[in-house]
Amino acid sequence: MYELDIAVSVLLVASVGFLVYELRKFKTYHSKKYELPTEKIWEKFVGIRPEDMADSDLTTKFQHLEGKMDGLHEDFIKQKRLTKKLIEELGK
Repeated sequence: MYELDIAVSVLLVASVGFLVYELRKFKTYHSKKYELPTEKIWEKFVGIRPEDMADSDLTTKFQHLEGKMDGLHEDFIKQKRLTKKLIEELGK
């Protein structure tokens, strides 16, 4: 009778160990499976990857964007002046 109890206990411990192993394996597979699409969705809607959101990187990106905005603003002012001169010339 004791041999049977020991065999059942060993079988139970082995099956619990196998179950824990399979759950951990599933967890890692599941996280790897959905990791890449989540990053793609984040990049699509936010426009920047999560790992690219470091403070220094964002600061340089904002400075670059501000430089572009200043350039566009100057181009807009030049276009406005040119349009004003054109209207004055056509009005003569």
